[in-house]
Parts: sequence; structure tokens; C-alpha cells
Amino acid sequence: MNQDLFDWILLLARWLHITVAVTWIGTSIFFMWLDRSFERNPDSKNPGHVGEVWMVHGGGFYHVEKLLMGPTKVPERLHWFKWESYWTWMSGMFLIALIFYTGDGTFLLDEMVSKITYWQGVGISLFTIFGSWFFYDSVWENQFIRSKPIVGHILTMVWLVGMSYFLCHTLSGRAAYIHIGGMMGTWMTANVFMRIIPRQVLMVEASKKGEPVNQDWGKNAKNRSTHNTYLTLPVIFVMLSNHFPNTYGHEYNWLILLIISAGGACIREYFVVRLQKPKRSMTAAVVGIALIAGVIVFSQPERTPMTVVDTHVNEPEESMAVPVEVKVEEVKPSVASSLKTFDVKGVVTFDGTPPHGKKLNLPAGCQQPGEGVAYSNEVIVNNGKVENVLVRVIKGQEGKDPGPVPTSAVELDQRGCIYHPRVAAARVGQKVTFINSDPIFHNVRSVTKENQKFNMAMPKKNQRETKVFNKPEIFLQAKCSVHPWMGAYVAIMDHSFYDVTDAKGEFTLPKLPVGHYTIEAWHEVFGTTTQEIDVTDKGVPALALRFK
Repeated sequence: MNQDLFDWILLLARWLHITVAVTWIGTSIFFMWLDRSFERNPDSKNPGHVGEVWMVHGGGFYHVEKLLMGPTKVPERLHWFKWESYWTWMSGMFLIALIFYTGDGTFLLDEMVSKITYWQGVGISLFTIFGSWFFYDSVWENQFIRSKPIVGHILTMVWLVGMSYFLCHTLSGRAAYIHIGGMMGTWMTANVFMRIIPRQVLMVEASKKGEPVNQDWGKNAKNRSTHNTYLTLPVIFVMLSNHFPNTYGHEYNWLILLIISAGGACIREYFVVRLQKPKRSMTAAVVGIALIAGVIVFSQPERTPMTVVDTHVNEPEESMAVPVEVKVEEVKPSVASSLKTFDVKGVVTFDGTPPHGKKLNLPAGCQQPGEGVAYSNEVIVNNGKVENVLVRVIKGQEGKDPGPVPTSAVELDQRGCIYHPRVAAARVGQKVTFINSDPIFHNVRSVTKENQKFNMAMPKKNQRETKVFNKPEIFLQAKCSVHPWMGAYVAIMDHSFYDVTDAKGEFTLPKLPVGHYTIEAWHEVFGTTTQEIDVTDKGVPALALRFK
């Protein structure tokens, strides 16, 4: 499908979803307000009278009276509030399918989070939305739970915690948040479709026939409706959070989601009970605000560069290694014999058919004019020459002059929603500049064990942000939480004997002194390989290293 047309469909679907969601949530909040605002009128002669409320709006008065079914006959014209809910769920599922289930899971999966396949991701997602309803409903239909609702609340919260943790460690951050929102939204709509409306229909039919109305049906419907109102603020937060990668892109995104949801439920509690139970409502409001304020403080990045963060870095396994050749093409003496150093030049090659990157379904703002199908850039092999290989000395450089820290910055450009380059290297203390060349919003989140964490928004085209890293690390990763396929590796080196291969597979280890060294070639997908070399006064013998 044409990407511009796809984006228009996506925009209209969002518009529909937000519109119907506002009507549904607004109706839910309004009726909860009505139920707590009714005052019994002792002069009322209407059978089944519960209470009444007077309102002013639009230049007139509104008089609403609540009557129980059974004592009250069914009116000839009766309005049902249900399609607001149904259309919200249907439009939401349509959006989820458009965004996360197209393009082989471009927005659904994040290889830095897990290595699941596209179909595994879709299966997990659909179970989250549909399977969770059967758990939730079986809990709240249980007779013991109805008599001991606290047990139901505990089981529901345990399920929510478990699913939040699981999804945030399985899917991309955006996908995890939206599917938790979809799970809660499904509970809310299924409450309406399968429990609230059917039981109200039974009550209406019994009332029409003059039969006794089972008021337990009404209590159960009211109970499910109350559940829905406490879920409204968490679901709204999930909808909004997709525009704020400091939430779903945080390393503890699952915990942020749970705490914000709990805070939203507490704030909703304030509005629900503030008239009947003012002390309880104030306690709930204080707790809710404290939870949200706590998240704001908790989510701030550490300010000290000495902080060590135990974060998984996507290192390749030895078993993934495939044929790689490192070949020295030239050695060049740079100073007099007693202090000879050599620029060791080489090339990295790959034998066989290289794997393709994952096909990407890029937003219109990511595509460049004339571009065809886009693929991720984990593997770039040109005529057998491998790009984005870090070649470095890992042994033998001890005690050698590491050389001055370059004054120029290493640049990583977010262009066409792909990092260029995919692999970079910088010295400790050297500037690293992140650039957004796209006309759309990106963010840069660091995944690091040794250096200071950061998660910075880059909403403007041609925006540049510079960082300096103060501790050596192989590797610091840069991720865009908005576009989960976007990632780059940055090696922070404590010496100058390294390079990253270019588009021709070439590298240069600069000014390597005489001595015995171990050289390592690292590739994100192909793995690592090492070679021992001797640099003598006469130079370096030809080197060929190959995995077969």
C-alpha cells in the first residue's frame, strides 16, 4: 500500500478512536458522578425511587431521577449506552493491527528486548488482549470472589503486574504499553458487552413481563461498571504515553506503567467517593499524587558518570560466528627505528551469501524520495566486504602511549529512521554527537553498564546533541524508543588502536608501536574473531584470518 495513503488511514483511525473514546469515558465518568450525587426525595411517589438530582446546563434545568427496575415499569423509549464502548474497542483494535501487526512487526518487536519471531510476538499480543479476559472474567464470576472481593482485586493486580513485566521484557516498549492498555480496554468493553448489557436486558425483560427482577443482576452490572471507571485513567495514560518515550522507553518501563496506573486509580477514587467519604477520598488523592510525583523523581537519569547500571547489552554469542577474513594490506612506518610505529591497514571480508536485514514498514517521514523497500542495517556486505566491524587491539597495548584524545566529534546520524553508522567508536573523553536528520520525532536512549544513562528527545530536524563518556565500555548502545528497530553501538575506547570498517570493509589501526598484539574483529551478527600479530622493526607480515 502507498505509504501516504496508509498514513491517512492511520490518522483517520486515530481520530475515530479518540472521538468515540472521549464519548465512552465521558459517559462513564458522568454516570459515576450521577450515582454519587443522587439525593433521596421523601416526597417522591414514584415506585422504586432511589434519588434525584437537579442540574443546570445550556440555559435550562435538567431533572434526573433514578428508579429501580421492577417497581418501575419499562418506559416506551429507553436509551442504551453501549455503542460508545463498542466503537472504542473496535477502532482501538484496528489501530493496533495497523501499527503493530503490519510490516513484519516493525513496531512490535525490539531485538534488544527479546529475540522472539514475528508470529510469536503476534501470538503473545493477541493472548494478552483476548486471553486475559477469560482470566479476569472467571475471577469476578466466581461466587467466592463475589463474597470476598478483596481476593479478586489482589488476583487482578497480580495478573496486571505479571503481564506488564512480561510484555515489557518481550515486546518493544511502545507495543508493551499499548497491549496492556488494550488488555484493560478489552476488560472494560467485554464488561459492557458480556456482563452489563446482557444483565440489564434480563432485568428489562423481567420488568416488562411483570416478573420479579433479580436485583443481584443490577448489583453485578454496577460492580463491573465501577471496575471500568477505575481503569479509565490508566487507559488514558497508556494512550498518551506513546508520545513520551521517557515512559515506555525507560529501562524500568513496566514499573513506571504500574505506578502511574495505580496513581490514576487512586485519583479516580478521590472523585468517586469524595462526597460520601471525604477523608478516604483525600487519602486516595494524596497517595495518587505521591505515586505520580515519585515516578517523576525515579525516572530521572543518574547524574553521576560513575554509576554502574546492570543493563543487558546485546552481545553476540560465539556460536553465531561465521566466516570472516581480516587481511592486512599495508604497513607504514611513521617515525625513526627506535620508536617505529605503523599504520596497519586491512580489510574485513565475508564468504558466502550474507543474511538480509529485516524488512521495515517505515513511516512517511522516514522515507527518502526514490527509495524502495527499506531493510534494517545490522548486516551490510558490499562485494564481500563487511561494513560496521569494530577492529581493535585487545592485548599488548598495555603501557603504550594511547595518543591524544581527538578534538573532533564522532557523529551518529538518525537519517531515514536508521542510524548512520550502525557501529562507531570514540575515545574516553571524546565528543559524541547525535544528529536527527529526519523531519519526525526521535529519541536517543542509552543502554550502558559503565557510563551515565540518558534518554533525550530529539523532535526537531537537524537537531544535534553532544555527549562525552568518561569510562571505557564495549558497547554502549543508543536506541530510539519511538522506532524500536533503530539502534547503534558505540565503543568507548581507552586507547587509539582501533577502527570501524567502512563501506569497502577497510580499517586502519593507527600508529601501532613495535610489539606483540592480539587483534579482535567484532560484528553484531557474525560474532568475534581474534588474531595474534607481531609488529617488528621490519613491519607486519601479511595476515589472513578466516572462519570456516
